[in-house]
Amino acid sequence: MEIKKIAKLIEEKGGRLYLVGGAVRDMLLNRSISDTDYCVVGLNEDEFLELFPDSFSRGKSFEVFDLNGCEFALARKEIKIGEGHKAFKITTGKKITIEKDLERRDITINAIAQDVLTGEIIDPYKRNRRYKK
Repeated sequence: MEIKKIAKLIEEKGGRLYLVGGAVRDMLLNRSISDTDYCVVGLNEDEFLELFPDSFSRGKSFEVFDLNGCEFALARKEIKIGEGHKAFKITTGKKITIEKDLERRDITINAIAQDVLTGEIIDPYKRNRRYKK
């Protein structure tokens, strides 16, 4: 299924789909995109699975779904609760915004999203002004 159709179905259910991370960075730098990751805002796990029953969960600590060979993660927040790179309390929910999801990313250059339907760039750290489209 084409990504815009997936985004439209998510929008019809009350959510929003964003291309996130390295794919947006590479697009802005005019580099080839090697993998695409998406963030789903405004839906919970049951709603996503209802829309896309052929998807399957790959996440152990949080909801990440494989659909057509792409990763779709539900928007989430992370709170550090211990030592190491795995010691986080992870919260997902319909009210977590794309900006909140981007806050948790490890490096600011990857904390960029693009609305799949509108093409709008969401860049809380204002890194995209360095790029030329």
